[in-house]
Amino acid sequence: MSPSLYDEVLMHAQRTQSTAEEAILQLGLMSEGELLKYIAGLYRTQFVGSERLAKAGVDPQLLQKVPRKLAKRLTAFPILYDNRSRTLSVVAADVTDDDVRQQMQFATSARDVKVYVAREAAIRAAIAKHYDQDGRPFEMLLSGASSRQVQTSRESDAVPGWGQVFEEKDGLLIRRARAQSIEMEQPANDQSAEPEPEEQPPQTQSRVTAGQTLIEQLSAPAQGDDLNVDPEVYLETLSVLVTLIEQLNQERGGHSMRVARICQQVGERIRLTKPQIQGILIAAYLHDIGVAADSHVTPFDVALDETKREVARRIYTAPTRLLESVALPKTAVDALRYRYERFDGQGFPERLSGKDIPLGARVLAVVESYIDLTQTKANALGRRVPAEEACDALEPHKGTTFDPAVVDWLRHIVLDDGAKSQFLSARNRVLIVDPDPEETAVLEVQFAGQGYEVTIERSVDAALRCLDAETYDLVVTEVHLSDREGFDLLRRMRESSHAQVPLMFVTSERAQASVNRGLELGAADYVVKPASAAVVVAKASRVIADSRTKKPGGRGVSGSLQEMALPDVIQILGNGRKSGLLRVRSGTLQGVLMFQGGSIHDARFGDLGGAEAVYGILRLMEGDFELEPDTTPVEDVVGIPTHHLLLEAMRRLDEEQR
Repeated sequence: MSPSLYDEVLMHAQRTQSTAEEAILQLGLMSEGELLKYIAGLYRTQFVGSERLAKAGVDPQLLQKVPRKLAKRLTAFPILYDNRSRTLSVVAADVTDDDVRQQMQFATSARDVKVYVAREAAIRAAIAKHYDQDGRPFEMLLSGASSRQVQTSRESDAVPGWGQVFEEKDGLLIRRARAQSIEMEQPANDQSAEPEPEEQPPQTQSRVTAGQTLIEQLSAPAQGDDLNVDPEVYLETLSVLVTLIEQLNQERGGHSMRVARICQQVGERIRLTKPQIQGILIAAYLHDIGVAADSHVTPFDVALDETKREVARRIYTAPTRLLESVALPKTAVDALRYRYERFDGQGFPERLSGKDIPLGARVLAVVESYIDLTQTKANALGRRVPAEEACDALEPHKGTTFDPAVVDWLRHIVLDDGAKSQFLSARNRVLIVDPDPEETAVLEVQFAGQGYEVTIERSVDAALRCLDAETYDLVVTEVHLSDREGFDLLRRMRESSHAQVPLMFVTSERAQASVNRGLELGAADYVVKPASAAVVVAKASRVIADSRTKKPGGRGVSGSLQEMALPDVIQILGNGRKSGLLRVRSGTLQGVLMFQGGSIHDARFGDLGGAEAVYGILRLMEGDFELEPDTTPVEDVVGIPTHHLLLEAMRRLDEEQR
């Protein structure tokens, strides 16, 4: 096949969750007879066309020997058992699968098993017809309803005489006459032959309706013993598992989580539906699954270096191939499949252009490229760059590689003038020093989930090199390290230019003498393992906040409402998941908005409190604002999502101006 047809077959197989052979037939590239004849010749066996398999009768006693579940799992169907030679004949979609022979031999106590090739769809139809008494799959298959009307080549069928019950004679399979066996007096579809109880077809499979996405299926009410998984739990599980996998490559640790977070912000900004956003998040978490670190290529890399295109063509199907048995939502599959399409139509695999490219793919292409530029040194620029420089690097590719609107949305979210840059530069950075990969994995997931940028080292020397090269807000260390003790790290930090960086111990060393020594050396906190990762992160946030209140020029941010409107400030705090007190002053009027994880939990404005105080503060158009970082837990008195508060405030202002 030509490369374009080859790609088309692979994409169709992935899209329909079928084999490449079935995709070839459905695309009309070969007739069924020609393909089966070729495969049969390749493996020196015989084949059975769909029409003849549909007409075949099968001994009910043979069906009782081969459980329905086994036939479905193997995609293999028994057609004949010769009692004299104890030879079983089956048709299978994969004649090379030794498991077919072994499992069928075990189930029937056959001495020998002969495997003939048949179309996968025909085998599934035979299983439905003979086990479930459902002839509709065969009707659809033979009528062409499930394909592009591919005609079977009868002349090329290598097995003559197919009819009702099969028999081997002189190396050929032929129809056995009814008079030869008393077993044939019972019709093949006799309802009196009851299968084993455990092999009855499932009765509750109708819960998942055609066209439902995975997220919609997971959200559906549970019936009986069905597994009901909340979509948020599903996504959080993906996040944790992928983060653990990525920890094996330290430079890319937390990469997919960061991609997912910004993809979510973009989705929310353009008001996509919740299932759409969740589908894009699944793609963001999975886009690097199955891709080796040295083969990682972003759409931006391909745009700058055409030699990377072939690498991208080789790896872009890895996630969908690995997860082909998982019913991923269409939004996720499309985002993974088309993320290397270009806005100008020069991408692959289908040379889609403009808005014909699924939106999820356009978003993932831009966000993945941005995160790669800001996180790793092994990108097309050869160095890790600040957010503003990364956005500038993407700018020339608007309208060619990337959707211009998505690039603009990204810039609006991650970077803007004045106070926005200050807010975004306020992202906390933590250095974790611990030789135990399991401990650091748990902490990394928890810190990253709260918006921290995490670096992991195993020794004192490596930690000091990191501190010399980068700026960190906190060091979290074990006492027992691979080269020295954490006390040595703390002492050397206090004797160097890093004396102001707070350090907290999270350690298995519980001796009181060690606790005293750590605190005497100036540790901000001493936590004994096992400790909840959530508790560690909460303590770390308080340590960072305390250290900033003691230092002038900390990361509290202030500005003028004339330069930046209050709704914009609130949205920035929400996107950055910030906690603290946002104080607003306008003449003699003063108000405070209390943020927790980016959401407004409470407010005070004169005698007003809660939501009414928020609406009052949002009426202020002139004045100053100042953010005081504070991680002290705040009860959610407002109880309304922040974006709803903004919308209601805008509605009230509109009514007043009429």
